[in-house]
Amino acid sequence: LSLGSAITVDLLTSFEAIQSSSFILFKDGGVAACGQNNFGQLGNESNEDVLRTIVTIPDSTPIRSLGVGPSALSAFFVNIAGDIYATGLNDRGQLGTGDTTNRNALTKIDISSTGASAEQISA
Repeated sequence: LSLGSAITVDLLTSFEAIQSSSFILFKDGGVAACGQNNFGQLGNESNEDVLRTIVTIPDSTPIRSLGVGPSALSAFFVNIAGDIYATGLNDRGQLGTGDTTNRNALTKIDISSTGASAEQISA
């Protein structure tokens, strides 16, 4: 996937939106995003609003599921290994990182103590 590529429906798995930001999950597990990014919710290691960007995925492990909410400024991602990542607003600890620091890059959420992995996520 490149930023100059045409995005056609046959390449998509899902499309999600939050307030003024949008996410596209592609069949290959890549994610593109666009829009408002004031809390880093696009996950592109920036806080600048963008017309189109590729979400930086840790270890390049394909993403299986997106979790976003219409009133949220945070986004959640599940990769094919069942790992959960979060990015964006975290002023009340809503990312599950154990602190209240906003994130502008996908940050792994440690659920190892539960012995579980994620299949889907909802925000």
